Amino acid sequence: MTPSTEPTASAPSSARALRFVALGGFLALFASLVLTTIVVLEDAIAGDGRGGPAVGAAFWALGLGAVLGLVAAVPPRAALAHGVRKGAVLLQYTLAVIAPLFALMD
Repeated sequence: MTPSTEPTASAPSSARALRFVALGGFLALFASLVLTTIVVLEDAIAGDGRGGPAVGAAFWALGLGAVLGLVAAVPPRAALAHGVRKGAVLLQYTLAVIAPLFALMD
């Protein structure tokens, strides 16, 4: 039996599933944006009124998460390896969780 280089039947559905998960990550990023903004505004009102470097890192994390979501969702299946797409989705969700934590550190 010779190994085949053709994609298996589960590969297209797996790529499609990762795309849907990446699109769901945009909802997680939006919720994270709202939570991060609430934390930053509460700190501005109750605290010293200045945002520190952690606030900047929080918003940069959200932007990077959005870029990673686009990287995972937009390219065709043949243009992006499954592991890279999976890693981009994982990082997208990780950054959505980390962004409010960065804002809380300020």
